[in-house]
Amino acid sequence: MIPIKHILFLVSGVSSFIIFYMGLVNYLTSVESSTGIILLIFATAVAAGTLLSTVYISKSITNPIEKLAQNMTEFSKTNKITNKKSIITNIKEIHELNENFESMGQKVEKTLTVQKEYVVKLKEIDRKKAEFSSMVSHELKTPLVPILGYVQMLQKQELMGELNKKQLDAVDEIYASALKLQRLVGDILTTQKLDLGKLEFNQENIDITELLNSIIKDFSPIISQKNIHIVKESTKNGIIFSDKDRINQVFSNLIKNAIDFVESEKGQITIGAKNDKESVKFFVKDNGIGISETNQKEIFKTFYQIDTSTSRKREGSGLGLAICKGIIDGLGGKIWVESKENIGTAFYFEIPKQTIKINGKK
Repeated sequence: MIPIKHILFLVSGVSSFIIFYMGLVNYLTSVESSTGIILLIFATAVAAGTLLSTVYISKSITNPIEKLAQNMTEFSKTNKITNKKSIITNIKEIHELNENFESMGQKVEKTLTVQKEYVVKLKEIDRKKAEFSSMVSHELKTPLVPILGYVQMLQKQELMGELNKKQLDAVDEIYASALKLQRLVGDILTTQKLDLGKLEFNQENIDITELLNSIIKDFSPIISQKNIHIVKESTKNGIIFSDKDRINQVFSNLIKNAIDFVESEKGQITIGAKNDKESVKFFVKDNGIGISETNQKEIFKTFYQIDTSTSRKREGSGLGLAICKGIIDGLGGKIWVESKENIGTAFYFEIPKQTIKINGKK
């Protein structure tokens, strides 16, 4: 774009040249030399006056406008009005424009400063809240250990004496509820560690086929109990250098979700891995009820649940998928879902073979 100063000088230069040229032509073609001289002097004076007027206008109008434009550009980059160049002008409109800009800039700068202070305060509140939740969760976890220990002793009747069927059922219910609470507290602790960046990761060479076989073996009892099927798909054997326990944790959460959403007898869950050059893509697929597009956008958020009704049939804290995402992010990978309602769901997570660790121990 051409600056206004250059346009003014171009217009005035052309105008001055035309005026001087006309005076020169009149001088050369005039019958009386005195008349020609007068016209030439007049034309020269007018041309010079035009140029001088342009210089004056440039200093009075274009220079302040250029400085104002520079101030605006600098403000857009720094959001600070204190770095502006001083503008002195006698032109009323330019003076008012500069005053309005300075007033607006000061308000914006003050607003941004206050906003930054609020952001810092909110982050500090979030940090304290996370630390408090972590502390509470840890304190809740502590008494669960002796509760579970004594319940297990009661279940072994040779240690604490025989119980009748009604008493044994009550003990079993206490044990099951304590385990649920222990898992919930564990999920909360894991979530808080992820939020605080304190979740530890370890790395080791992992055989992908052995990993998948181990997962299927671990879930065989509950799969058999639910009368559903679990199968394995794997392109070929491979090794990944990552955190085996954390990958197991992700698979565990995804498979538990799949178990909840497939029908007995007809349900099928497929786990597997695709070994690429730089990464390994794992997956958990099911032929369950599927997830709507709206819910797919939200399911990795903390405490999000697809069924939020008070009569919901499926248990859960809404932390499992958020934990999965936090773990995969921590391992330098990514996780996503593909699903169609009434057809099935597939969760994928991809991890680099040489994991770039964000948090934790190497």
